[in-house]
Amino acid sequence: MHCFARKHLGVYLLIGATVLGVARPAPAATGEQINAAINRAKDWLYKQEHDGNWEEVPAPMGSFGSDLRGLQWGGSTAIAVYALLAAGESRNDPRLAPAIEFLKKTDLRGTYAIALRCQVWQLLASDRELRPFIEADASLMLGGMYTSGPHAGMFAYGVKGGPQPAGYFDHSVSQYGVLGLWALEQAGANIPVNNWRLIDQGWRGDQQSDGGWSYSDSGATPFHQGSTPSMTAAGLASLFVAQDYLQMDSPVCRTVVPNENVDRGLQWMDKNIDKIFDNPSAYTVYGIERIGTASGRKYFATKPWYDRGADLLLSRQQENGGWGVVHDTCFSLLFLVRGRAPIMMNKLQYEVNGITPGVTYEGPWNERPRDLANFARWLSRDLERDLNWQIVNLKVAPEDLTDAPILYIGGSDELRLSDESANHLREFVEQGGLILGNPDCEKEPFIVGFKALGHRLFPRYEFRELEPGHPIFTNEQYPSINWKERPSVLGLSNGVRELMILAPKADLGRYWQLNREKGHELPYQLGANIFLYAIDKSDLRFRAPTRVVQVNNGRAGASEIRVARIQAGDNPDPEPGGWRRLAAIMHNEDSVDIETVPVKLDAQSLSGFKIAYLTGTTTLQLTDDQRKAMSSFVADGGTLIVEAAGGSVAFADSAQAQLQRTFGDDAARALANPLLPIDPLYSKTHARISEVSYRSFFHPSLKGDLKSPRLRAWNHNGHLAVIFSREDISGGLVGEPVDGIRGYSPQSATDLMRAVLLYTSGINPS
Repeated sequence: MHCFARKHLGVYLLIGATVLGVARPAPAATGEQINAAINRAKDWLYKQEHDGNWEEVPAPMGSFGSDLRGLQWGGSTAIAVYALLAAGESRNDPRLAPAIEFLKKTDLRGTYAIALRCQVWQLLASDRELRPFIEADASLMLGGMYTSGPHAGMFAYGVKGGPQPAGYFDHSVSQYGVLGLWALEQAGANIPVNNWRLIDQGWRGDQQSDGGWSYSDSGATPFHQGSTPSMTAAGLASLFVAQDYLQMDSPVCRTVVPNENVDRGLQWMDKNIDKIFDNPSAYTVYGIERIGTASGRKYFATKPWYDRGADLLLSRQQENGGWGVVHDTCFSLLFLVRGRAPIMMNKLQYEVNGITPGVTYEGPWNERPRDLANFARWLSRDLERDLNWQIVNLKVAPEDLTDAPILYIGGSDELRLSDESANHLREFVEQGGLILGNPDCEKEPFIVGFKALGHRLFPRYEFRELEPGHPIFTNEQYPSINWKERPSVLGLSNGVRELMILAPKADLGRYWQLNREKGHELPYQLGANIFLYAIDKSDLRFRAPTRVVQVNNGRAGASEIRVARIQAGDNPDPEPGGWRRLAAIMHNEDSVDIETVPVKLDAQSLSGFKIAYLTGTTTLQLTDDQRKAMSSFVADGGTLIVEAAGGSVAFADSAQAQLQRTFGDDAARALANPLLPIDPLYSKTHARISEVSYRSFFHPSLKGDLKSPRLRAWNHNGHLAVIFSREDISGGLVGEPVDGIRGYSPQSATDLMRAVLLYTSGINPS
């Protein structure tokens, strides 16, 4: 290790002068643990600030190289401000505001320092007063880039000249040049396309035969070596950035040629990732985050990079909240913050069946390799929230797909999926997910195949044109009334929510891929509306844990509740995944095992049950025999639970009328109004209900108390005979926030059904 490594940012980052140490074994970090680590790191960083900056000396002491006290003076403040802003700190915080002013007025000369300052400008780009600073740094960075000769597309240490070897460059400082230009472009500066072309060509030309990148290929420094993790991350990140802008020159509709250099670099990471995680520097961990989010990779090799990195960093965080020095702490903080951003969409990598039985091949899933990357970046700016995206496949468990609310499937051919793949997709949707299909170049085979897939997965339902009043058109950020023309959007719904969506003639991915929003706003705005519909405009601070609940098999249920799921009406089981999730929750939290049994509505089928459940989304029509069966079930001491899935008014009104015909006027009067909040149903088990919350879509329809539950009930012969809900519970049991539902929030729906089952079965009284 060179003695000046701690003073030299570029060398220090390259060789890991302060290696993070060997990690002790740690379980998967929880969201709460990551949040606590982030807060401790922010506190530590603030304590290192002095005189409104983070510099080691009051003025630069030298000129050449990566010395933080010389040419790169100002870089410590820039990276600290960048990390703190990325972690959610306010630019107006009295601890940050002076440092931002320091960056404005200070004459920075080093590539590292200026490039890091550019990251700050990007995060503050909405401030119009920063325009002169953005333009000034754009001029500096463009002037510091080699535009001819053997190192075209690369950078040296300084952007303002100064004594340094003629023609010097290295990949460490060059990647910061690229990241600086990228931040400036995002902040509104105009970076000529030829600069991106030179960057692309330069990094491609320097790729090693094994697929990685070294520190320097010039032989101009003593640090020349083979491929390294940090420099391979730098090469990949630079190519991802460059190709996003070069795609803008592509034809409007075409199949994109795969990027062989990127593929080889990612293969190098897959091959070496275990060795990399043995003992990485903070700089390397940060590099993994950059290419993980840029590539959409959830895994390198077979392991999730964010989980591994978060576990490693939390195991190495010092008691004081830092990771050694300012730079390591900033890189570690940036990894934790940026890697935990919500996953907007997962993109499906799929295989299709060939003509020969048993033969499969990779489908055309990635004809637009940067579509979601560009859309996620645009939507992040639009919502002022960091958003990520991922590539997933159907070789993992279905719950591994649920870290994003939407599964995006693109292509141009038929979707001839295996039965196993189809079952995975069905389970993903039943767990609350939404499938968005995109026919590349509006190809008819994909449109036909996607519709056929919908019928295969959910034969009860059909695609239809979304109604003009659908929440996607009226209740999201971009009302369709402001569009020149509303495109055709097909939806396949279970009556509660959309399960699959297809815009057959919009080709959303086309302009996402080309990164062309100006003049083509509709694909971006429609995509944003679909996303906001799928999450019901939830708070998007960071990546949420999956809403799928796994059964704790190590714990046996002390009690069992059997529920007859009445199969009556047109749509008696719109959300089968909701009851599976509820059963797992009650097994884990209440030591109660739930068994649901689909039954016909007749006396023989209901015999032996104490609880029966009836739901639907359409007008409920019952025969005399069916009403007689319900009456006999209640007379024998059973409890009937009736609920309007999705808050369907048609089902609620017709069900209320059927209940009156079945049980008479006394029951009708009891079921006309909600129970009082003090009713024993809400308080006589350990699943006490003190207040509830409702879906945002339902708020305008609510009158009176907005925190009390609205279940209705009829007691007959000393027992709770009928429980009736006009508000949705079924959709809530799935656990996914979705717009357009008239009912309880997922948490409240789950709490209510738990209380109902425990109370009516006499289990766990308070």
